[in-house]
Parts: sequence; C-alpha cells; structure tokens
Amino acid sequence: RERAGVLKNPDARMAEARAAVDNIRVVGSLQLDAISNRAKLRGVQMHGVDGGVVIVIPSPKALNRILARNVVGLYNHFVTACWPAPVWLIMASITALIGVVVNDDGGSWLRSGPVASYLWDLDERFVGLMGLSSLLPIYFRIAYLAAWCSLALMLVVALLQRLFMRTLLNYRGWMYEKKVSTTTMIWGALLKGFFFGQRSPLTYSFQSALPRLPVPTLKDTITGYLRTVKPLLSASEYAKTEDDAAVFLASGGARKCQAILVLKSWLTGNYVSDWWEKYVYLRSRSSILIGSNYYGLGYAYHIPSSNQTARAAVLLHYYSHFKDMLDSERLTPTTMRGAVPICMRQYERLFCLTREPGRDTDILRHHDSVHVAVQYKGTWWRVDCFTLYKKPLAVAHFKRQLDFIVSAVGSSVAAPSPTSPEANLPALTALNRTRWAEIREDMFLRDGVNRLSLEELETAMFVLHLDERSTGTLGNPDDWSTAGRLSLHGEGNTRWCDKSFNICVYSNGDAAVHAEHSWADAPVIAHAWEWVLCKEVLDEPYTADGKLKEDCTGEMFDKPVRLEWRLGGELGEAVLDAAKFAKEMCDDLDLRVDVHDSNLGGYGKGFCKKQRCGPDAWIQLALQIAYTRDMGELALTYESAAVRIFNEGRTETIRSVSIESKALVDMFDDPKVANEDKIKALRIACDKHQSTSRDASCGRGVDRHLFGLYVAGQAISADVKFIKDALSIPFKLSTSQIPQRQTNLRGEDPKLLSPSGGFGPVSDLGYGVSYMMADDARTFFHVSSKRTCGKTDSKRFMTAIKKALEDIKALFPTEEAKHEAKKP
Repeated sequence: RERAGVLKNPDARMAEARAAVDNIRVVGSLQLDAISNRAKLRGVQMHGVDGGVVIVIPSPKALNRILARNVVGLYNHFVTACWPAPVWLIMASITALIGVVVNDDGGSWLRSGPVASYLWDLDERFVGLMGLSSLLPIYFRIAYLAAWCSLALMLVVALLQRLFMRTLLNYRGWMYEKKVSTTTMIWGALLKGFFFGQRSPLTYSFQSALPRLPVPTLKDTITGYLRTVKPLLSASEYAKTEDDAAVFLASGGARKCQAILVLKSWLTGNYVSDWWEKYVYLRSRSSILIGSNYYGLGYAYHIPSSNQTARAAVLLHYYSHFKDMLDSERLTPTTMRGAVPICMRQYERLFCLTREPGRDTDILRHHDSVHVAVQYKGTWWRVDCFTLYKKPLAVAHFKRQLDFIVSAVGSSVAAPSPTSPEANLPALTALNRTRWAEIREDMFLRDGVNRLSLEELETAMFVLHLDERSTGTLGNPDDWSTAGRLSLHGEGNTRWCDKSFNICVYSNGDAAVHAEHSWADAPVIAHAWEWVLCKEVLDEPYTADGKLKEDCTGEMFDKPVRLEWRLGGELGEAVLDAAKFAKEMCDDLDLRVDVHDSNLGGYGKGFCKKQRCGPDAWIQLALQIAYTRDMGELALTYESAAVRIFNEGRTETIRSVSIESKALVDMFDDPKVANEDKIKALRIACDKHQSTSRDASCGRGVDRHLFGLYVAGQAISADVKFIKDALSIPFKLSTSQIPQRQTNLRGEDPKLLSPSGGFGPVSDLGYGVSYMMADDARTFFHVSSKRTCGKTDSKRFMTAIKKALEDIKALFPTEEAKHEAKKP
C-alpha cells in the first residue's frame, strides 16, 4: 500500500524527502560562526547540531583574553568587597601586619596568645590535611597566616563602615526640609566627607550599603489608602469602604500577611520588587507592544546627521562604550544631590537581555554577547560590536558593516515582500504572551535554522532597526507625534518587543529607543540614551554635510551575517495573523506629542518656582483640572515615584488626587471664588502633593504595600477581598515624569533638548500622560488613549492640558500689574 501511494503521488513523497534532507543539516556557516564567536567570548564550546556534536576550542590568544577578563572581574569583586577602604590601603595594611608579626620575638600575643594558638590549630587542620605543614618554612606559614588575618580584619572594618553608612542612609529628613537643618548638614558632611572621599567607586560599590525598603505599618497604609479614595467616592461608598477597612485591619489574616512581609524584608533584598516583576509583568498574558513597553525620542529640534548608516554607526559605537563601562564597572554610580547613592542593580540587565515568552509566565534571560541584531527591510543580520580584545569597534567600522547590509539588500540579497512572513516576523512578539510562547515552542524551536537565528536575535546586546520611514524635519508637534507612534509600535511589525531595548534609526537620520518594561524602569534606559546622545553632540563625529569625519581603511573586521528563517506553512500563517492583530492595536492608539513653550505663549518650570510651588505638583494639578473638564469627573490618578534609594528599589505609586486637590478643582472654574482663594488652595494642594511624593519615594506609599499584602494573602489563603477591591480600581489617568538631566554631560546647549518619551494608556477608558519639564521655558507632553473608547481624544486632552496651564498662570498678577499696584 505504501509503494502504491508513492507511485500514485510521487510529488508528495519527494516533498517529504526534501523536507527530511533539509532537517538533516550539516553544520551551516551561520551555525559554526555563531558557535565560534561564543567560544571566543566564553571558552570551549560543545553544541549539539543537526546531525552531530561540534566542539570548538578557542585559540590561545582568545583563551588569554578570557582569562584576563575573569581576572579583572575578580579584582572588581575584591574592590567592591573592600569598599570604602581603597585597595592600596588594604594591601599596605596586610604588608605592615606581615612585617610586624614576622619580626615579633615570639613572646607577644601576636605569636603565642590564644588568637595565635587558634590560627596555628586552624592551619594544622586544613593545610595539615594535605601533609604540607611540615614542608613549609615556619616564617612562610607565619606570613600567610598574618596576611589572611589582616585581610579578614580589613574586610570586617569595611563591613562595619557599610553598616554605619546604611544607618546614615536611613535618615530621610532631608527630603522633607524646605530649609536645610543643622542635623542634615552634619549628616551630609559625614556622608560626603567620609564615604565619598574614596577614589572612583565602582558601579556597584554602594549596593551592600543601601538600606532595605521598609514595610509600612498596616494602620498607616490603610489610613493613607482611605485618604486617597475619599475625594473619588460618594459619602455612602466611602462609609462602606471605611467599614471594610476596619474589618480587614482587625482580622488575623492581615496580621499574618504583614508578618510575612516583615520577614521577607529581612531575608531578601527587597520585600516587593521580585513579586512586582513576576506577577505584574511576567505573569501578565496581555500583549506588551503598547500595553507595557514604552519609547524615548531623540533630539527635539535638530538631527545631527541625515545619513542613516552614519548616525546608526555612531549610536552603536557609543552604546558599545556604555556596555564596556558597565562590564568593567567603570560607570559612575548615580547619586541624589551628590551625596545619596541610589540602587544600580537594574543596570546589570541593560544589555543582552530578552523576555522569553512562556505559556503561563515569561522568563527574563540574560546572556553574554558582543553582537547586535540589525533589522533592515525585513531582513535580519548579526553585527559584531567589539574587537578580539573586547574593545568597541571604531565608528567607521560600524559604518562599513551597516553600508554592507544596505547595499546587499535588494542586490545580492532579495528584500522580502512587505506582505511576506519574514518582513512581519517581529509581530509575533506583539501577540498575547501565551500564544507567542506556543508558536515559539511548537514551530520555532523544532526547526534548526529558526532556532539558531532566534537564538542569535535573543542573545544580542540589543536590536538596531534601520527604518526606511521618515519622521519629518522635527521641531513641531506633528513630526514628534509621528516619531512617537513609530517608536512605540512601528506599525506592529518592526519592534522586537521582547528585547531589553530596540534602537530605531529612521531614513532622515532621526533616532529613538523602544524599551521593554519588566526588567527595569525608564530612568535606566533614559540614562544610557542621554549619555549616548550627549557624547554624540560633544564629540562632533560628523562633517557639516552629515558624513563621518573618521574614515575606515583596510579589511572589514567581520562581515555581517544574515539570519535565515524558514517561515512556510502554518508558521507563516501565524506570523501574518500576528501582523494583522498588531496592526489593529496600532490603529487603535491615539498618540499626541506637543510642547508648552514660552515662545508660543506657554511656560516651563521657572514660572512655577517663582510662585513658590513645586513644578511637578503644578503639572499634576493642571492634569486634574484638564481631566475634569474633559471627562466631567475626577479620576484615580497614577504617578510613578522612584524608590531606588533602597536596595533593589523600583517604583511606588503617587496617588495624585487628594482632598486638597479636589478642593482646588471644585472651585477652579467657579467665577464667584476670588483668585486669591484659588491661589491659596493651589499652594495647599501643591504642598500636599509634594509631601505625598516624598512619602512614596521614602517607602511610605500605599500601593506596593497593598500589593505585597495581597500576594502574601493568596499564598496563605487569607481573606484579602478588601485589598483585591482596592487594587482593582482602574487608574484612568496614568502619568509619569522623566527628569531632563540623567547625566552630568548635559549642559544648557539647546541642541541637547529632548521631548523625552511616552507610553500607552494603562486603562482603555482613560489617558496615559508622560511629561518632562525640559527647562524654565518649556514642558513636553505625550498623551495617549484608545480610539475605541469613544470618550477620549488625545489631541483634545492635550489642548485641555495647555488651557489648564494657561488658566493657572492667569490667577497670578502679571509683572506689569504688580508694578502698577505699587504706584501711589
């Protein structure tokens, strides 16, 4: 019967035979090249490939470089362990103690006391086990025992210093003071003079000295929660919520949940950050393209080079330098006000990270690689970024590699059709996470070619997209909005959402960053992005016509390697279905970017400060006024606050709506209320917002504690319905502020101004608003919403925000009016 089937349908049997031959692959050039590159980086490699096993042994030079890197890594760990004592002091102390002990006459406690006897006994137990004690000279044994003792003593001293520093860092009174107190001045002098007098601390030197995130008391959190919802609930709703809160506080389950959090805070680095990452991000099954990921734009008013590959080469070069600084821990730790260090742990996963989809939960995979994945016109390439000595390639070398890709696609390499699966491959990462995991496991990983190409993409430092689209000339809201939309979603089929970040370089030379959110928060991405942009302006790598000043001669270091895909049949259909799904999401997004500029009748943070109001509080109150005018009601409002002054700290929620802010909103459009009364209410509301913001940054917020209690309650099956209800109220207005200066490189050069970035709406029924007070003259806003909501409109809300800002300013008399009032 089988032979008859073959004879009746020989084409089918030949197709099966060809498929079988394709699956029994010899080690291809891409496969062998990828394994060889890993061997150069990590040492001997043994990989199972289609048809056998490949063992790759690096050259002696490569092995020496690997050994040198490992030695440097061990040295950095030693420096971090010794901090704040410098290494030279440690070595000098060890040498001095060895000299004292060796030259001792043998009668003092150094050579014959209880401590010395214990050390001799320890030496006999361990070194004597190998029978070496009797073979070693007595003075040699004295010297190495003295060395170990002095090293241990210095490490103990370093530990005590860190404990003292942690005690100092637990003081947070300075955050609440309008005028610096004597206590704060003494505290700052101790912190700066004693601990920051050390030379060049490494990136992670302060980590073990950072205090733990404190667990607030149950009463404080519940009281704070009730105060934030009171302005949003009717009298009967609030009375019920208050009764439910009292019942929860009196329950044994609440006390057990609190005890679990307190215990966890002592046993782990942070009582909530790991749960936040796992349950809020990695367990979420929704698409992350617009619902989780975010973007950052480049310069606001200029494009340094219109040559796409030149611009991309410069960005690749500086990002490689930034990675090199992180790997060698030479990136200066970030501090607040030059005295208070903040957690740098998130930087460990900036490069070479991918969010691997799972059927139930995603996994963050961190790799060690020195290449980027480049996307151009639907094709994918691997481009190496470092020399054999792990030094970043020169800009011109990057340019040659990118030019090679651009010239190859369409000539020697056929460009995929825009409607083909290969051109739409990134759309898979925009799917529901479970569906993407099923496709990845059932279709990708079972094919040797796809598996290897996907591995090259997922292990890359990051993704670079040479986008053939343009963002215009910039400097105006329409072009900024176009740049924002393309950078956030790229029409759904060009952003590899799973990578830690994508760099997008458009055909006009404009550039932006697209980032995944689970592994870190926006300030980390903003820091690296700002550093790269500032270095680009300060180093001036371009000629007047946008070409590179640096020229490249000689052979190309390594030619880019194209990643191959087999996307036929069911897999190809799945890719095209994903592209259709992603396009529908993108079409639903309504995104608007604009600026409130003093040159256009607006103003920046300078005016707010003149009125003795915090600029961030001022913006938040304007948003509440605008939202009330736009939607006819106040909404629960989210603003993110950084809690990175604590070990492994991420963010806390600032619940911006307060009793004081509601009082201002209610009277603001009432013509019967005098301006003086409105100004008074404005300042009271601003003070309250600033106090709430400081509480959140100091670990005294509401939401993370409630979230931790809910997770603990689920683990022990406690009744946490009250908390579930509290966390289920949607934030219809989700806001975030990114500071303009993340590095000390940014000066007052207007070329360095950036509109910052934005994100999609957290609630389908509300708005997402990102803003940045760039300077005293302008504030940038990014407003997003869903078109299918029917009630929201981003352009309309942007207009409402500007109008609210203008109306708040109008409360205050002008300089001319003040001058007239002073006249007799």
